Amino acid sequence: MCDDEGWWKWVVVVAAFFVQFIICGITYSIGIFHVIFREIYDTDHFDTSWAGSILLYSTALTSVLLRSVMARLGCRLSIMIGGLIACAGLGLGMFVTELYQVYLTFGLLTGIGFGLACTPSIMAVEHYFQNGRFQALSVVVGGIGAGLITFPFIIRALIDQFAFKGVLLILAGVSLNLCVCGMLMRPASKRKEVRLRPLLSCLPLRNPLFHGICIANLFWSFGSTVIYLYLPSYALEKGANFDSASFLISCVGMASFTGRMIFAFMGHNSTLDDLTSSLCSIGFGIVVTGICPLLFSQSTGRIGYTLLFGFYSGYWTTFLSQVSRELIGPEYIAMGNGYLSFMVAIGTLTGGPAAGLLIQEENEFKYTFYLAGACLLWSSVIMMIFKTKKCGEITRSFENEEQKAPLFDSSNGVNVPLEDVSIVMAAI
Repeated sequence: MCDDEGWWKWVVVVAAFFVQFIICGITYSIGIFHVIFREIYDTDHFDTSWAGSILLYSTALTSVLLRSVMARLGCRLSIMIGGLIACAGLGLGMFVTELYQVYLTFGLLTGIGFGLACTPSIMAVEHYFQNGRFQALSVVVGGIGAGLITFPFIIRALIDQFAFKGVLLILAGVSLNLCVCGMLMRPASKRKEVRLRPLLSCLPLRNPLFHGICIANLFWSFGSTVIYLYLPSYALEKGANFDSASFLISCVGMASFTGRMIFAFMGHNSTLDDLTSSLCSIGFGIVVTGICPLLFSQSTGRIGYTLLFGFYSGYWTTFLSQVSRELIGPEYIAMGNGYLSFMVAIGTLTGGPAAGLLIQEENEFKYTFYLAGACLLWSSVIMMIFKTKKCGEITRSFENEEQKAPLFDSSNGVNVPLEDVSIVMAAI
């Protein structure tokens, strides 16, 4: 930790918290926007789903494709530029008249802006903290849950007062606050030299365990995207009003925040035990997959489902991080973070449209939620198989090669460990 920075390091933490708060609050509200877009443009679920899917996809993919740009600009400037681009994407929603224009503005442009701001906010905290980094990042990641809880209420309240395009304009102003957060993230005057692995090193691809983690990320992002995107629509189809349907997203945020905090501190100093891993990974997955049609006919059942899913998702994010470190170590995660982000991007892009086609074919939401739950369950099964088998001998066989990997990223002069960025990308 850079002691001479004094209290300013906590200003950076608070600023990073609000970056995650704004970005995740808006992106995780795609289910509410899905209902609105579908009503305004009178389109089916397949066509409408691309707006939210492109938003999530471009947010995740930007962290990989534009990483060299972020490195050259620095954390501060990257976040400020990201805020301006996201503001422009949401603000241009005032002028769109066709759904494809929503794809380009709300989806692509806003997603690029959010992607430019998301990862550098974590990196800025890494600059200031060497000791106590876990506690600082726990506060920052808490912004994800806080955004999920808060923004559905905000969006729902604004809809009645300002209509849809007014809401987009207000959210554009909210996104502009990313620039304020970026301005607060002045570079640390001293940085301890640490090793940084390239995000797209080929070395992790030689490890079979890393392939399993990538596949688990793909399944999880596919299934969770389907639930976030279609949860309000399913509730409306079962007779809920728009207020109740929007509230379900906040319920997910409350439970996700609780689960993430509980299991993050349980798993920080020691790996999660096999019993806890099995019960939460497989047990919750089976429950979430099997009971969704039984619960959605009643309002209390719908809330119960969202609380289960939220707690499960909060747990799984921590579980993935802990088991990845247990099996292959933080170096491999840091070196392969780009691949993990790419798998998340593919899952988010394909999940919504694939579920939309299924809804059109079967004319039933329950099959879509069976599909989503099965993907979540399968991602947990994959990770549990690796955790149970341990596969230590496979990992050890790569240790000598790992030592030969480049220790520094030559694309920038800032040496920042990036293994913790995977926590945020898995959540997004």
